[in-house]
Amino acid sequence: MSIVVLGGAGAMGQVIVRDLAQFAGNQKIVVADFNLAKAEAMVQLVSSQFGNKNLIAAFADVSDAKKLIPVLAEAKVVINSTPYVFNVIVMEAALSAGCHYIDLGGLFHTTRRQLELHDRFLQAGLLAVLGMGAAPGITNIMAQAAADKLDLCRAIDIVIGCVDFVQTDHPFLPPYALDTILDEYTCEPMVYEGGQFKAKPPMSGEIEVDFGKPVGMSKAILTLHSEVATLPLTYKDKGIEQVTFRLGLPPELHDKLKLLVGIGFGNTEPLHLAEGPCFPRKVLAKLIEKIPAPALDPDDCETVRVDVAGTKSGKAQLIRMEATVYSDDKWKVSSGALDTGVPPSIVAQMISGGAIKERGVLAPEACIPAEPFFAELSKRGIKVTSTLVEPVSSRA
Repeated sequence: MSIVVLGGAGAMGQVIVRDLAQFAGNQKIVVADFNLAKAEAMVQLVSSQFGNKNLIAAFADVSDAKKLIPVLAEAKVVINSTPYVFNVIVMEAALSAGCHYIDLGGLFHTTRRQLELHDRFLQAGLLAVLGMGAAPGITNIMAQAAADKLDLCRAIDIVIGCVDFVQTDHPFLPPYALDTILDEYTCEPMVYEGGQFKAKPPMSGEIEVDFGKPVGMSKAILTLHSEVATLPLTYKDKGIEQVTFRLGLPPELHDKLKLLVGIGFGNTEPLHLAEGPCFPRKVLAKLIEKIPAPALDPDDCETVRVDVAGTKSGKAQLIRMEATVYSDDKWKVSSGALDTGVPPSIVAQMISGGAIKERGVLAPEACIPAEPFFAELSKRGIKVTSTLVEPVSSRA
């Protein structure tokens, strides 16, 4: 049996593969990608880095579930690190192949569609973990760890802050998938407010957050995220009234994104020109592609914060869960890539080793034991802290 990493030669997939190669023992690892040459190069590189001979490359087309089934035929777990638009297709393939499933999130609406497959995964005796990167993923399990300490859980407010110390004259280098980051700035963010899911205007709800050193002050906006889709369901019986997610990108990147979105590069609808239709996002991607990316090692930092407010023994409490993650000098990957790629590897190993018994389609907070997971993060240099904050306050 193997662990298959779809998109294994991509930005996040490469981190997942490296972590598996280092920590998964004799587990067979399949680096599956649409670009077979890149997958083969990845296998050769990682095998030499870790002395692990259990990696193989495979071609994978995630646009067709039937074509994926043979790739997953011997898999115990498949980690889907491809764009979220393919999540349901890959889940269908996992069901047919009879393997467990993990992804990096579905930006709320896709996550809601995925939850509809719960009964089918349950009947098949399989587990699908939805959103197992940093956010969603680490954030969900932080929320779980805090909520478990409270009798009632009233509000869960998540905010990410980051800083980049690399100086470059490149006009625009997206830190992760361009489509995802543009969606976060153009789609209406969802919040859970007063016991209901509500849509808010894009880039609204801006607040200033002091993350302390090294991130410092950050402007964070509401964005569309999967945590808001699952946490209200998980903690409905604990009296949850509010769930929000905010993203605080480095100020210069934030300003560039606002400009690009403001002039229309975030649009998904075609522009009809005399020469024919063109798609703004594809034009932007091609323009970025034409500018040589500087060969600079990542030097950045990301703070993941989850504030959980509620009551314990009748007294109001606010528990703050937090992790500050630095770029990895050895792997030459950013903090965001590191804390996104490590968690699905950990969970795949927990599933494969029998440490997680739950079945069905579940959010991380509903199936992953917090303390063992945090212990594995700590082995990778990612430490999660818990603080009781006084006085209790919440963000509107």
